[in-house]
Amino acid sequence: MQQFPDVKDIVLIGGGHSHALVIRMWAMNPAPGLRLTLISPQVHTPYSGMLPGLVAGHYNFEQTHIDLQKVCAWAGVRFIKAHATKINPEQQTITLDTRPDIEYDICSIDIGSTPNNSISGFDEFAVGVKPISRFYSHWQELQNQLLQHKQSSKSKTNEPFKVVIIGGGAGGIELITAMQHWSNENNCQAQFTLLSRGKTLLPDAPKALQKQLTNHLSRNNIDYKLGFECQSVDKNQVLGNNQAIDYDKVFYCTQASAAPWLQSSGLDLNEQGFININDQLQSRSHKNVFAAGDISNQQNHPRPKAGVYAVRMAPILFNNLINSALNKQLKPFKPQSDFLSLLALGGKFALGSRKPFSFSGGWAWALKNHIDVKFMNLFHQLPAMGDELPGRQTLDPTLQAELGIKDIHELAMRCGGCGGKVGASVLSDVLKNLQPYPHKDVLIGLSSPDDAAVINIPSNKKLVQTIDHLKTLIDDPYLFGKLSALHALSDAFAMNAKPQSAQALVQLPMASEAIQKRDMSQLMQGALEVLNQHECALVGGHTSEDTQLNLGFCINALAEEKELLHKQGANVGEVLILTQGLGTGALFAAHMRGLAKGNDIQGALKNMLQSNQSAAQIFHQFNASACTDVTGFGLLGHLVEMLKESNVGASINMANIPALPGTMNVMQAGIFSSLQPHNVRLRRAINNQDEYIHHDHYPLLFDPQTCGGLLATVNAEQAPTCLNALKDKGYTDSIIIGEITRLPEQAMITLI
Repeated sequence: MQQFPDVKDIVLIGGGHSHALVIRMWAMNPAPGLRLTLISPQVHTPYSGMLPGLVAGHYNFEQTHIDLQKVCAWAGVRFIKAHATKINPEQQTITLDTRPDIEYDICSIDIGSTPNNSISGFDEFAVGVKPISRFYSHWQELQNQLLQHKQSSKSKTNEPFKVVIIGGGAGGIELITAMQHWSNENNCQAQFTLLSRGKTLLPDAPKALQKQLTNHLSRNNIDYKLGFECQSVDKNQVLGNNQAIDYDKVFYCTQASAAPWLQSSGLDLNEQGFININDQLQSRSHKNVFAAGDISNQQNHPRPKAGVYAVRMAPILFNNLINSALNKQLKPFKPQSDFLSLLALGGKFALGSRKPFSFSGGWAWALKNHIDVKFMNLFHQLPAMGDELPGRQTLDPTLQAELGIKDIHELAMRCGGCGGKVGASVLSDVLKNLQPYPHKDVLIGLSSPDDAAVINIPSNKKLVQTIDHLKTLIDDPYLFGKLSALHALSDAFAMNAKPQSAQALVQLPMASEAIQKRDMSQLMQGALEVLNQHECALVGGHTSEDTQLNLGFCINALAEEKELLHKQGANVGEVLILTQGLGTGALFAAHMRGLAKGNDIQGALKNMLQSNQSAAQIFHQFNASACTDVTGFGLLGHLVEMLKESNVGASINMANIPALPGTMNVMQAGIFSSLQPHNVRLRRAINNQDEYIHHDHYPLLFDPQTCGGLLATVNAEQAPTCLNALKDKGYTDSIIIGEITRLPEQAMITLI
């Protein structure tokens, strides 16, 4: 529930260490009136300090990654899964790869760096250590190759599998020793070679530490070549220094480089393409753009690219982002001149140094492990957040002035008028940029607005009309717009009707005019993508303010009477086909509490964004006798409606009820939708519920769905072919969940 209106947008690009910590700090001390958004192409961001341990086998994936979507949900931060491809600091917009531009008032960039791939053949034949997600998939592939090689004829002739790492810095050393450790632990026959351009490994480290390192490499049969100038990489060899180094797999961990898209940004960059920042972490050219971590270059205090600086930047960045939005004084960041360096060497052994001291051994690895695990626990062990917001509880006077209110009492009065219409300028600015589908039946619509729309109904068609309305279930107006449109269209699809026109009912949270324009634009662009895709013309609507984002549609659709599918008409002996897994109710209940895994939410969204139109057409093709969509009443509720209207019963195979990934985990944790108790009342329709009340899938029967699939009855002989057709169209979870029976004497549904 909204407590204060949003006035300004702070947008974070990238899920690096600085931004992850800023999000956690935000949860503990949010700033009323400011809205924080994270844009990241990855749901899980890796902690680079634990990557060698992941490769070596000391940690698993979850231990070494931060679930950004989960942390954002817990912290009350918007999460947008997308690649940033451009920033326009003059227009204050961020261009994304898969969706409309995002506007900002304050922006921060923490996208890390990538190894330099300018050498010929790197892109085609070699694998960079960053992005780590791509590297990790290739490491998993290499693990399988090494295990297969162990059983191959090459291994029997003592021909090792050759792995080459290009780059002799700390990252390359940790990577190759971790790979070698895993290979030895799994009895694989492999030769690891490290190619370093430098004349010395770790040139800034104490001499004693350098000697320990070279001894360790020699003891573990890791070949290393110093002063090697890599010239190119071809399909089987690394070329340089008039040498050809054979390989079966090659990785590179070379000098850091910046994202190419920054070159056209207009931001002040150094010669390497990194963002030049002042002591306050602001761009030297644009004061409302900040940068942190490896992508930044603090001109007054140049430092090497190291995660410790990103971590230390975070508190200053958090303070300055908020104070910049409030026009308050910013704090300077002065990095330390030296830091504790810990280098993992494959096994639970590490080298450590902090000038002038150096040390090594198992205890050094234990120290590194303690530091790394402590850092990751900040994101893995999230404290429970109460209903009351911690920290600041008053809207800053600066934001009150920008909102156009004089004091907090005036704000309360405006909140009381939640039925008030959104301002005319918001509507006009948004509507002029919308391009609804130009349906030939629309005589008067958005293109020639009047008091009402005028729609032509062809004489040979029946009008199918439905309405649906959703409260926001995800803090992303663009995605919510798409989901709301699909949810509303689904009733028409369930009847195999073709959408013709739509009217929207929009309720926006109270906010500044700029924020409302941004949200309305994102919302309607998402909705229009869906409506236009289905040749459904948006012809009008109504907007008002509420305490949260809501969106509904009245849908007009057309069909010939013989083409219509109906809820009633199921016949004894037919089978029940469900096209989509269940669990959106429980998953998004967990998401709203910050307890759902990010990948599970992304998986659910992927399912929910699949239109039911093609599925309905397939069911019509296979002469389905009854069809309905599974939404708020849950599977059982909609099945009861179907059976009641058809005067038949059904047997349901509990083992066949499909669950979306992650659903069973949150249900077993006792997390359910608030609608679940209402749906459970229909358990009286089950004649043997006592036998199955403890079955793992029993709660799925009552889980309310948003953008759920279709449930249809099909002739048993045609069902296998129908299932194949559904799967070919992308409805991969389609499954027979039961069959239609004669109406039992007692309750209509039997579980088996």
